[in-house]
Amino acid sequence: MKSLRKCCQIAFIAVSSLLFSCQQPVDLVIINAKVWTGDLDNPLADMVAVSGNRIAFVGWQEDLPAELGEHTTVIDARGRLVIPGFNDAHLHFMSGGLSLLQVNLADCKSRECIKNRLEEKTDQLPSGAWITGRGWDHTLFNQGKWPTRDLLDEVAPDHPVFVRRIDGHVGWANSLAMAKAGIDAQTAVPEGGEMLLDPQTGQPTGIFKESAMTLVSKVIPEPNDSLKLAALRLAHDHAIQLGVTSIQDQSGISSMALYHHLMNQGLFQIRVSEWLDFDMTRNPDSLVELLDSLKILTKPLELETGMLKGFVDGTLGSRTAYFFDPYSDDPTTVGLPQYTADELNRMVCVAESLKLQVGLHCIGARANHMALEAYDRALQTFGSGDSRHRLEHAQVLRTEDIPRIKELGVIASMQPTHCTSDLRWAEQRLGRERSKGAYAWKTLQNSGVRLAFGTDWPVEPLDPMRGIYSAVTRKHIESGEPKEGWFPEERLSVRDAVRAYTLASAFSEFKEDEKGTLTKGKLADMIMLSKDILEIQPEEILNTRVLMTIIDGRIVYQEEESN
Repeated sequence: MKSLRKCCQIAFIAVSSLLFSCQQPVDLVIINAKVWTGDLDNPLADMVAVSGNRIAFVGWQEDLPAELGEHTTVIDARGRLVIPGFNDAHLHFMSGGLSLLQVNLADCKSRECIKNRLEEKTDQLPSGAWITGRGWDHTLFNQGKWPTRDLLDEVAPDHPVFVRRIDGHVGWANSLAMAKAGIDAQTAVPEGGEMLLDPQTGQPTGIFKESAMTLVSKVIPEPNDSLKLAALRLAHDHAIQLGVTSIQDQSGISSMALYHHLMNQGLFQIRVSEWLDFDMTRNPDSLVELLDSLKILTKPLELETGMLKGFVDGTLGSRTAYFFDPYSDDPTTVGLPQYTADELNRMVCVAESLKLQVGLHCIGARANHMALEAYDRALQTFGSGDSRHRLEHAQVLRTEDIPRIKELGVIASMQPTHCTSDLRWAEQRLGRERSKGAYAWKTLQNSGVRLAFGTDWPVEPLDPMRGIYSAVTRKHIESGEPKEGWFPEERLSVRDAVRAYTLASAFSEFKEDEKGTLTKGKLADMIMLSKDILEIQPEEILNTRVLMTIIDGRIVYQEEESN
């Protein structure tokens, strides 16, 4: 097969004369495509042209023939689908990049798999070097029971080991790691955390929940800037191969200088909105000073500071998500809130008074309710209009709280693969009745709530196709069960799922006028797919590849095709 990209010197081609009505030079044009614009008024076209880094025209090539310049790059899509680039509304890009360098325990379904992955890493590192990573899920390999340090001690006795659960909210350490951290049964646990103790010996088992993880993580050497830059470049290349052109990221303020460095060298094209720490609202003066100091690191539309991100609770898988009623499979706990209601109300009010957007990690129904209460109070006191505060995850909601999300103009920032990963055990945690309010995409959409989709990478894989499949089917990705989907009434259409990954995600960062649809004047960020996901069977979505990624009107990734 010929390459998709045709860098030919040509004189004429069937494209719109409107391209030249403003005397704009056309630098790149895609023809013979099925263009899904994401624009409700003009959803389909068969060509798109780019001038500089902006879309110059989207329309039908047969209607308006015109002459192109000899240096115009012409891409013949041969009928393939072209859509806006994906905007991941919630991820941890640095952690994702580092996870590509660390031990990866995702998908391990046996103790042997855990051992083998760790043994590979011990062979690569000198004795005494830390082994870190993430991805384990005790519901897959340990019959739902928390693992202990014994397994890690067995495979890596000469290396301190600390690996985070797939959700990032629980850490698992071996004996050497705890010894280096000076941890024993009498160690004080930070508020909002839990250190599990063996009921027979009274000694730490090696499991640390939420803030208790800092007891170990504080003694782990920080990766240096060289390693972080390598991680970001790996993450970047991984993302553009998956069609991700924008990210809304929680990698920490220190990452902004690294992004800036790579962008200045032309090594990073993805658009970044970097979140700030919500806890900084405890000291408003220092927050304002920080925002002023970061202005020198930002480039318009490429690297910007985003919302304030905070954590109201933990996760469903680790039973630290916060509920009104106890867990169905553990009546001794309702989860672990990270703030009191008064603290949360006060901090959100500070953010609103400074006109700063807030996004709060809320999994359990009570955590989501607390966040809505705080947003309501702040908007009544300081609100001046369009705050676009967010519920990050919004996984389990009470029916009566859903209308409030719409009324307050709050965005539900959700990750569809959380549903299809969790459905194996979600009803055990929640019971049938509470599960009706879990991952309630269709109910939210029908209530007028804006849905913005992301992946939470590296908690889940970065591939948006997995999220679209999950939103459309509500089936486990590997097993394809349940046959009709888990609570199938909450399924979305493919178009709605793609819109949540593009225009709605752009809206969630106040960028809907710049990106999210293929519309004249917007940024030229788009992708070409191997299959028409708007028409194929849902199961085929998982096998759909990105053939080309275009950012700022430039081809940044192209799949090599064999003859």
